[in-house]
Amino acid sequence: MKTFFCLLLFISVNLNAYCILNKTNHRLLFMVEYYPKGSDSIFVFKEFIKPNEKRCCKIGESNCNPKDNKKSKLSFYAFFNEKAIEGCDIFGFSDSNITLSSYQVFDNCIWK
Repeated sequence: MKTFFCLLLFISVNLNAYCILNKTNHRLLFMVEYYPKGSDSIFVFKEFIKPNEKRCCKIGESNCNPKDNKKSKLSFYAFFNEKAIEGCDIFGFSDSNITLSSYQVFDNCIWK
């Protein structure tokens, strides 16, 4: 029984909450905004992702996924760099697999 719970814990620690795949030809800044109930939104993810690279947040990682609730609404953003004023965004959930296929400034992106 103890082995079963250890295995279950190991599997749950390695499960992804959400993943972001950058299928563009650009190294882009991706950010994820979380909307906790009853308070202001917070950014839980902010990283550059290289072309054709995938980044995932594990369910147990509190630095990028403060709530492991699949119904949590998130906003996924892509920017050309940290100084960019305009970028692209898409809504998703904490268990979404988001792919950015095409990036152009001023909300002219193709997400899957």
